[in-house]
Amino acid sequence: MHAAPRSRRHARGITLLETIATAAVLMVGILGVLTVLVATSRQNRRNNNQTQATLIAEQELERIVALRCMGSDAAPCSNIQALDDSVRQVWWSANSEMAEVAPAAGSTPRMQYTVAVDVDPPVEGGEEGSPSLTRLVAGQSLPTGMIVNVRVTVSWKEPSVPRRAVALQTRMSR
Repeated sequence: MHAAPRSRRHARGITLLETIATAAVLMVGILGVLTVLVATSRQNRRNNNQTQATLIAEQELERIVALRCMGSDAAPCSNIQALDDSVRQVWWSANSEMAEVAPAAGSTPRMQYTVAVDVDPPVEGGEEGSPSLTRLVAGQSLPTGMIVNVRVTVSWKEPSVPRRAVALQTRMSR
């Protein structure tokens, strides 16, 4: 009696070509995820810098508003107008500490911001805003300097992008 020939099934293994194709697809996927992570990290840093600049601008505007308009009847907001064109540097660290002195070498890294204050009047370049600072109120023209427009601009530089800025403003009167 002869035994029926057994059909041999060869177990098929993974070929080298299939392994290379799988590795290539996996690498493309990993590269895509890394690209998204880098872009997200960069955008988060930009958002953080903008938030810090906004906080600095808010603090500066609050400081100026707390000074209140003081002066003579002829120049009722002369103390605020004296701040016109003032510029200073501040540094903000990752642990939310602001300093007005440049950090020492080896200390906590800090982002440098430039704080500029513009007070109108005097109006430079004719930009009086809307409504105008020299408008009629209750049928009377307000004296020049009775109302001042205060704008605080905080700017900073990030690598490989143009200088960025945040501006906040308010109007003050005596």
